[in-house]
Amino acid sequence: MIAVALVAAVVAIPTADNPTDTAATSPSTTVTTAFASERVVEETTAIQPPPTIVTSATSTTTTTAPPTMVSALTVINVVDGDTLEVPNGSRVRLIGIDTPERGACGYQGAADALRLLVEGRAVTLVPGARDDVDRYGRLLRYVEVDGVDANLEMILSGRAIARYDSRDGYGRHDREDAYVEADAATASTNQCAPPPPTTAAPPRSTASPTTAAMAATDPRFGTCKEAKAAGYGPYVQGRDVEYDWYRDQDKDGIVCE
Repeated sequence: MIAVALVAAVVAIPTADNPTDTAATSPSTTVTTAFASERVVEETTAIQPPPTIVTSATSTTTTTAPPTMVSALTVINVVDGDTLEVPNGSRVRLIGIDTPERGACGYQGAADALRLLVEGRAVTLVPGARDDVDRYGRLLRYVEVDGVDANLEMILSGRAIARYDSRDGYGRHDREDAYVEADAATASTNQCAPPPPTTAAPPRSTASPTTAAMAATDPRFGTCKEAKAAGYGPYVQGRDVEYDWYRDQDKDGIVCE
């Protein structure tokens, strides 16, 4: 840059061959101006900040997807055949199955079957229904214990049916086909228990109270005369066992009359 400026200054200095330049500009003025211009250029170049690269920052909102799996939750309570509780206070409704409600045939058997599968054990809760929770606020989940699908096991045991899926307006779930197929191939085991046996009441005696009392205390006398003297009889054939103890002389089916 300095060499260029010096050349410019030499060219600008007037000579005897260029008298017209002398009239326009004096040599000292021209040189001073040239150096001043070069100094300004150099100073300007020296203090010029480096080019700034502006990167346009776009604000991006990142939404973290909900976890697809929650592992190692211990079941602390089984409510019924399709509902359980875990330690975080949540109730979990098993996806795609239905078991008898309280008071219905098979309710206790279904609850006991699920309890045997999961209660007190670490389970994995896997989402897969159209909705994350049902209208009661219960989480809708597949429940897996040691890699076994507890929902499907309840159907295979005959304690649950396949329900709450695309066939009845609740939306299709991931394992619907397997559940429906298992349900079609499995007979229900939710029958009501037979009523407890009742003791049949003894047949009502048609004998008069007096005759019944006497029949119960007749010491089996030797003759009807003795029995009647003691206040017993009469005895009817086919009704009183005492009839066979005494002789029916007139064959009318009654003794000791």
